[in-house]
Amino acid sequence: MTEPKTGTGPGAGTASSAGAPGFDGTRVSDRLTKSVTGVDGVTGLAPGLRDRVATAAARVMRRPADDPPTVDVDRTSGGWNVRVDAHLDDSRSVSEIVDELYAVIAVDLQAAVDGPVGDIDIDVRIVSRGR
Repeated sequence: MTEPKTGTGPGAGTASSAGAPGFDGTRVSDRLTKSVTGVDGVTGLAPGLRDRVATAAARVMRRPADDPPTVDVDRTSGGWNVRVDAHLDDSRSVSEIVDELYAVIAVDLQAAVDGPVGDIDIDVRIVSRGR
């Protein structure tokens, strides 16, 4: 599921590239990861593409790859791409959980970034659903 792109006030769509001041990808990802895993019904995160590539590279280079899965966050010229690969339980409907994920991500991204956020493209992938 992908949330439609949403402008966030004056200056929406004017965020600069990944090297812009005010962007610390690790800090933003860590903040969003903590918030996303705090949503009722989310039981954990699955390794996303970035985590899989890091693990493969670590194996090739014989380095440890024990970092837990995180929310992937990328800054684009017009805003942000956020990807969540999540395991859900059945305590709430999927739509309720996903709606809360969208809200939490939008609020936390705004709080974590200096300056205008621009468009936010959120991709939530449900890896599993269980009890």
